[in-house]
Amino acid sequence: MADEVIDFLRCRALADESNPLYRPDAVFIDGTLGTAGHTMAILEAHPTCRVIGFDRDAESQEVAKERLAQAGLLHRVTCVQGDFRFAPSLLQPYFDNLKVGSDGRPIQRIDGALVDAGMSLYQVTWADRGLSFRGDGPLDMRYNRSSGVSASDLVNRLSQNELENLFFRLADERWARRIAEFIVAYRSNQPIRTTSELARIVETAIPAGVRHQSRVHPATKTFAALRLAVNDEFWALDHGSWALASVLAESARLVVLTYSSNEDRTLKRTFKRLASRESPTDTFGGGFPKPIKAKTAPRRQQQSQLARPTLTFQEVSIVMPFEQESPVPDYASGWGKTWSMKIVTNRPVEPTAAEIAANPLARSCKLRALEKVPLPSSA
Repeated sequence: MADEVIDFLRCRALADESNPLYRPDAVFIDGTLGTAGHTMAILEAHPTCRVIGFDRDAESQEVAKERLAQAGLLHRVTCVQGDFRFAPSLLQPYFDNLKVGSDGRPIQRIDGALVDAGMSLYQVTWADRGLSFRGDGPLDMRYNRSSGVSASDLVNRLSQNELENLFFRLADERWARRIAEFIVAYRSNQPIRTTSELARIVETAIPAGVRHQSRVHPATKTFAALRLAVNDEFWALDHGSWALASVLAESARLVVLTYSSNEDRTLKRTFKRLASRESPTDTFGGGFPKPIKAKTAPRRQQQSQLARPTLTFQEVSIVMPFEQESPVPDYASGWGKTWSMKIVTNRPVEPTAAEIAANPLARSCKLRALEKVPLPSSA
């Protein structure tokens, strides 16, 4: 949805001298640089703008730099290895004039920000990343392979009930219980180390009749749930929206692309909160699958386990942003006082039939956008 991204970020309007929004030195953030597809579209739509590209994946960032250099655009892109959730701290040295952009010019304001949630096709096709069941590789799935727990850690060390909850709640996997049972039985003899091993276990767990009727690989949801957990992707959307909103200039827009119903639900709730001036009192819990109770656990033990906010692996959470509201972060202290956000897309924008025909992977994409607005000083 590159055209829609450009339109909602108003790249062409900011490049038009006759438009009141005109900013020849506009700076945009691409919070998920990937291989620079959207960044290149932004740079081409606004011939004098610059882009700050965040990415946790150092290897993917090198590919992006090479691609930008070949297109003669690298001098207009400042690459930052880091999570867009930490945009305020990562950008502070630029705002304080301790650092300058890649072209030597200062960066003093942000005129728009984009997040393209999830993994890139480049990451999927690289077997060493362990993100896909279509090739054999180590069961890793981390975007930043230098830190955090891997998918192998989760499948080999989480309890059966925790695996069950993870698959069911993060990816709505109908066969979560059987898959968890088969994983635990397999690992009792040997650890699960590769993507092909896990894919075979999942295939065995799902009844043959169900497998034959499905048009997608039986391990699709299991792999998705593990990837989402390993990279904390739902909370990244929530925290990242707050982080990017806080660094935007007045009237600048935040545009986010999501690819699953749970991602869109998370973003919808976060955007609604950002567009209000007071923290809502409810916890946004309706409509999400409840945790699965262990078959053999005593009732009191079950209740204690269900009340726990995270899995045994403290780095991995299955509590969703629309279930447990997080406090307003310190860097967004002006929210509701000096600034708020306005929802630009009352309903998510979806790809056209022509785009889906050209790129079937775009069929599940949804775009939502916010715009930063000032509040009266008396607020």
